[in-house]
Amino acid sequence: MSANFIAFDDIWPRVIEELAASDPVPDEALPVYLVRDLSGRVTVTVSDTVEAGSEACAALERFADRLSGRLGAHARPAESAVLHVSDRLLHTLSATATEIEGFPRVYRVERLMTEGGWWTVTAPADALHPLRCTLFSVKGGVGRSTTLAFLAQHLARSGERVLAVDLDLESPGLSPTLLEPERCARFGVTDWFVEELVGQGERVVPDMLAAPAWAQECEGEVFVAAAHGATPGEYLAKLGRVYVSSRDASWTLRLQNLLGQLEKTVAPTISLIESRSGLHDIAAAAVTDLDAEVLLFAAGGESTWLDYGVLFNHWNQQRLSRHIRDRLAIVAALAPHDGREAHMRDFRVRAWDLFRNHLYDAVEGHEVTDDTVGAVPDAEDAFSFDLNERNAPHAPLEINWTRGLVAGAPIMNLDEPILLSAYGRFVEPFAERILSRRAGEQA
Repeated sequence: MSANFIAFDDIWPRVIEELAASDPVPDEALPVYLVRDLSGRVTVTVSDTVEAGSEACAALERFADRLSGRLGAHARPAESAVLHVSDRLLHTLSATATEIEGFPRVYRVERLMTEGGWWTVTAPADALHPLRCTLFSVKGGVGRSTTLAFLAQHLARSGERVLAVDLDLESPGLSPTLLEPERCARFGVTDWFVEELVGQGERVVPDMLAAPAWAQECEGEVFVAAAHGATPGEYLAKLGRVYVSSRDASWTLRLQNLLGQLEKTVAPTISLIESRSGLHDIAAAAVTDLDAEVLLFAAGGESTWLDYGVLFNHWNQQRLSRHIRDRLAIVAALAPHDGREAHMRDFRVRAWDLFRNHLYDAVEGHEVTDDTVGAVPDAEDAFSFDLNERNAPHAPLEINWTRGLVAGAPIMNLDEPILLSAYGRFVEPFAERILSRRAGEQA
């Protein structure tokens, strides 16, 4: 391998080294955004009010020139290494920027295909909205659709007004699980996104919502916003346009607007949102940007823990842990009937290790062990929990594998004993940890 080969993973460490070694970025140039583009090249970006030829501009050019020697192929050409842009564009960059620790008002920005990703966590909204719960997994096939359908039915029977939204657009399955075919709405989520691009989003909303016939026997109500309508139409053509950012709004903001319009129409007491699985940045918005409680589904297996570790470590590195960790609850999906107790003991330990290593606070000067985490007097304010703490984020909500619980089966066709066998250990902890959190309240 060539001696001057610089890998993608080396970019930000080298940028930070150069920031530490060089003269401070001049105050008159602040804020400064170091933007890594889709090709992986870094551009120094500042306001166009920083005049060309000024001392501040010269300092930035010297910094960019030094960076070019450090980043190899990931550096911009010298003539375009410093970009002067309007304050309006800088404001857009700030939405996904992360301040570099130790360098006030110097930010790193990742430019991604969807202009969204795992780099930000939206703060709770000032305006009250219904309780929201996102169902997410790093792997598919763990029962998210079936669980969402069960929750919709269970909550409606308990008197809740439920909005169920299918955002797993590449693999939609919520509609057949919740709705009788003849009850499907005319339009779906994909229709809203393509029509909103031409200013017709609000006109689609009333024809997006469908109520299943079985819910008429419930004390509450259920409304379903499916991925597509009764007739999918040109679904793939629409899907290719769903994640486009409009001239006025990023895709994440468009998603927030969609959910707000649906909630305004339905006025639910709880919104259940099925996210796309995997670590793609498309899934990020449903997890980080909807001010929702998040159920993290896991069926065990080394690759699942590794993938969640990648995500948690990223949040930790980006200093986002404290903004997301109290919204999380892990789900032990498909717990086996044979050897269930041993499986759940191992699952709890693996989940605790995951959270402890990445999201829980370390107790300074004290060794973290099974017996002491969460029990140290001087750690009363720390976000740390004992291995066996009942309501900790790592404490698994258990869903049992049950014969007869076929993935994608219509919820109205499943017998009560089957559902009780699968979700009997899930309902009470879900109520304690998720339902108790209404908008504007702390658990």
